Amino acid sequence: MEGLGAAASVIAVVELAARVASLCLEYSSAVKNARSDIERLRKHTDSLKITIEDAQKLLQGPHGARLETSQKLREALDNTHSQLGDVATRLEAKLPTSRREKVLAYVRWRALKWPFESKDVDKIIASLQRGQDSFAAALQIDQTTGILDIHSKIVLATLPVASGAAFDSHAEEHNARCHPDTRAELLRQIREWANESQAENIFWLNGMAGTGKSTISRTVATSFAEDGLLGASFFFKRGEGDRGKAGLLFPTIASQLVRQIPALVPPLIKAIDADPDVPKKVLRDQFEKLILQPLGSIHRTRAIVVVIDALDECDGEKDVKTIISLLAQANVVRPVRLRVFITSRPELPIRLGFKDVQGRYQGLALHQIPEPVVEQDISTFLRYELARIRDEYNGQALKCFQMPLDWPGPDAIRTLAQMAIPLFIFAATVCRFVDDNGRSNPAKRLKKVLEYRMETHNSGLGNIDATYLPVLDQLTSGRTDQDRAESLAEFRGVVGPIVLLAQPLSVLSLARLLGLEPEDIHALLNSLHSVLDIPSEDNAPVRLFHLSFRDFLVDPAKRATNEFWIDEAECHKMLAERCIQVMGQHLKRDICGLKAPGKLRLEVDQQTVNAHLPPELQYACQYWVHHLKESKHNIEDNGPVHTFLTGYLLHWLEVLSLLGRLSDGVLLIKTLLHAAQPDTASNFVEFLKDAEKFIRSHGSIMERAPLQIYGSALIFSPTLSMVRKQQWNKRLSFIKTIAGIKNHWDPHQQTLEGHSSSVNAVAFSPDGKTLASASEDQTIRLWDAATGTHQQTLEGHSSSVNAVAFSPDGKTLASASEDQTIRLWDAATGTHQQTLEGHSRYVNAVAFSPDGKTLASASGDRTLRLWDAATGTHQQTLEGHSRYVNAVAFSPDGKTLASASGDQIIRLWDAATGTHQQTLEGHSSSVNAVAFSPDGKTLASASEDQTIRLWDAATGTHQQTLEGHSRSVIAVAFSPDGKTLASASGDQTIRLWDATTGTPEQTLEGHSSYVNAVAFSPDGRYLETNWGLLRINSDLDISQNQRPVNNILFVDGEWITGGGKNLLWLPPDYRALCVSVCDHTLVLGHASGQVTFFQFVSAR
Repeated sequence: MEGLGAAASVIAVVELAARVASLCLEYSSAVKNARSDIERLRKHTDSLKITIEDAQKLLQGPHGARLETSQKLREALDNTHSQLGDVATRLEAKLPTSRREKVLAYVRWRALKWPFESKDVDKIIASLQRGQDSFAAALQIDQTTGILDIHSKIVLATLPVASGAAFDSHAEEHNARCHPDTRAELLRQIREWANESQAENIFWLNGMAGTGKSTISRTVATSFAEDGLLGASFFFKRGEGDRGKAGLLFPTIASQLVRQIPALVPPLIKAIDADPDVPKKVLRDQFEKLILQPLGSIHRTRAIVVVIDALDECDGEKDVKTIISLLAQANVVRPVRLRVFITSRPELPIRLGFKDVQGRYQGLALHQIPEPVVEQDISTFLRYELARIRDEYNGQALKCFQMPLDWPGPDAIRTLAQMAIPLFIFAATVCRFVDDNGRSNPAKRLKKVLEYRMETHNSGLGNIDATYLPVLDQLTSGRTDQDRAESLAEFRGVVGPIVLLAQPLSVLSLARLLGLEPEDIHALLNSLHSVLDIPSEDNAPVRLFHLSFRDFLVDPAKRATNEFWIDEAECHKMLAERCIQVMGQHLKRDICGLKAPGKLRLEVDQQTVNAHLPPELQYACQYWVHHLKESKHNIEDNGPVHTFLTGYLLHWLEVLSLLGRLSDGVLLIKTLLHAAQPDTASNFVEFLKDAEKFIRSHGSIMERAPLQIYGSALIFSPTLSMVRKQQWNKRLSFIKTIAGIKNHWDPHQQTLEGHSSSVNAVAFSPDGKTLASASEDQTIRLWDAATGTHQQTLEGHSSSVNAVAFSPDGKTLASASEDQTIRLWDAATGTHQQTLEGHSRYVNAVAFSPDGKTLASASGDRTLRLWDAATGTHQQTLEGHSRYVNAVAFSPDGKTLASASGDQIIRLWDAATGTHQQTLEGHSSSVNAVAFSPDGKTLASASEDQTIRLWDAATGTHQQTLEGHSRSVIAVAFSPDGKTLASASGDQTIRLWDATTGTPEQTLEGHSSYVNAVAFSPDGRYLETNWGLLRINSDLDISQNQRPVNNILFVDGEWITGGGKNLLWLPPDYRALCVSVCDHTLVLGHASGQVTFFQFVSAR
């Protein structure tokens, strides 16, 4: 294949592999005595062909040239091609030629022989396997560098993982591996199981506490990792936070698998993109979508080993059985050979789990290993460790104090080994105790251990007792009864929490949690280095060497015999109380100093979180409920727990949000609900139920923006919510009042004051005290703008109400409807005054003249009508438009009326006589709005043709065409001084123009939907739009587009913003169809018919 590129070489190998496989099929039908060898070669050639085809797809793909490692595989390709060519030549040489075949076919098939011996086939397969492994490795390297693009990394980062659960994590770094001369036969069996193609996919190694299961797991994981077979590992550890959670097992394994096998990245990302919540789903969904389906989409010849240690330390017995059942299904993944190595104690839930999958796993109990083998392994370990201790001690001791070179001697080793059987933890603890970091003579400490041999036999103490009592007895040895009692109390007050913590803490954090001095804790722990992993750094956590130490201390059966016994329930109660005290001392609103109400959690760096949330506070917020539950303490109304939550619920949830653990909030509340008894805590139970609904309803925004707990979550909770009522004084300071919020959580129980259909328009009265809302439900509602209190429902229209307008004095309200009528109402009492009839189609708009004496209406019947606003008498019908009339406006002096129509024309009329004065033509599509300048000299028109036109209002002469919008222009307005024109468009922008020259001044971008209303404030400093109030930046460079960052009160999609910053998040039910702003009040009209009022402390 000299001269061929990698892609061409791959094609040649694929073709040759297919040829060899085809020849094997021919031989298999004619040769009987070598069918096994023929089938082996054929299968391997097929497997090789699949791997090479995978390479071919990538090399010929759009990124093939970037696969540098695969491009350099020329030698491996040449060797494989040569090997396959030799095989094909020998196979074809035995076949007769086609001419003789016609004559001697029968003889040929009878005489045909397979040209290879079994040993030859073995060599061929081994050689081809090496080439195949080279291709697979090269592709894996290329995929590692090429596939993990930015999107992949972002998606994979969403997988929640258990920190420290992998065998090579820092948490596992200093834990023991098997000595090279121990466990040899067991490790050989495990390796054979992993490599055997027909073996069961699960290997379950079980044994009692302390028999060395985790050490074996770490050794197995290390060995498979060195060979490139380890896919993932998960070391369960009770009391280590996330390492006990079943829900993190499969996401953690998936996260590790994609780093070892890059080909899994695309299918895993596809699964997460299809269902982003899959890491939080039930275990079956997690396993199938994160593990099973991605593995089923790749091809791999070598085994993938997953190591799961200490399954018995997984929280939740039902979860354990489910995990076993799911892992047993891994044998259905045919393209890959998944092997799962599991260790655990033989506890009942695990035994039952494996009983349900009988015949689908390979099992071994450590107690089944012959005792002489175990004794030999323990002896080997002891000899090695004690010799190390001896040499290190002698290296720093004076010669006269050094121990003999044969210490401790074969008798001592034999005695210790016999004491230990079958517990490796005994041997490990003895060595740590004897070593004691040079604090005393190892020989003396070993002698003390050996003295326990007699006590063990005489008192009936078990091996675990003999493991830990020599260590603990030194705490009380030689003390008076009073000193002994004090020492035991100190021990229980410090070691009790250490062994029962849900997650280990450092000495400093532990001291602050317990209210003790760090020096006192250090003094006690100095004697416990052989049973506790006590780091030299004050900020590193104190850990148990082995869970059996915890079991030894809290075993109820040892209460009368073990003076170091710890009352588990009482210790949990104390920890719960201390957690509540710590939270009460630290929790407050905006604990991390974010200040901006809309700041997202993703924008808060971990350094900021850690600086404001010390480890003991983080611990207390996450685990106080756990300790309360385990204490089995009775919760009562107005007790410490009830008092804490009513005072600090929102602050607690803020911390959970900052820690990324808000989803735990619902689970913790549910745990409290199960613990609280309705007969003694009925009020607290009701509060918890309400709190659960609070978190479920607002969890999305609380998780995204922690301070919205005091904003959106609190504001939009029902008015009768216990949480809302009790926590209302903790709301964000800029919120004064709000109205228009539903009363109950359950939508079927709501008794809301609001429209029953979409709100089409809202308008403030001239004094800003009253708001009118128009709805498709055929009604107008009047509201107190300050409090949001519903005042009146104005009924009478028989179809949707399209528009409302107040008279200049605010005493009269006009409404326009699709029922072809206009109605006049007393704005103070809501009394119906007049029904103005005459239009033959829907009425689009109404407007009062500046003096309030005349009302103009615009209709889909192509006409305008003028009415006496006091009597309702019809005065004029203005005809001339050939299509529907969209808008009507009076000039400032009230003498001229302008109308805009779908016929692309603006018409000017004498408002007193109705005489047509001017026809303004030029737009190429429907005209949506018209507005006069304050001096009445200029008229602006807005059209669907995406332009604004300026006209001389006296002569009708066209002056300017303002272009720039990319969609229909819906509204226009002049500033009070007449110098600036504002236009609002369906392109989601507002543009400001020089009204004299037509020059563009500013473009306000960033609206989340079309802008259909715009007006200037009386002082000209602000723009009032259908999405809120904007400040106009007169110093802005006119060449630059401007997002509405200077908004005062503004609705930008899902946020109410102020000063360019997100203030309050709007839940979906409260997103606005229309918006109105008056001074400090913001009003939203919703598709549901609701109207919501916000009164802010300061709007400007």
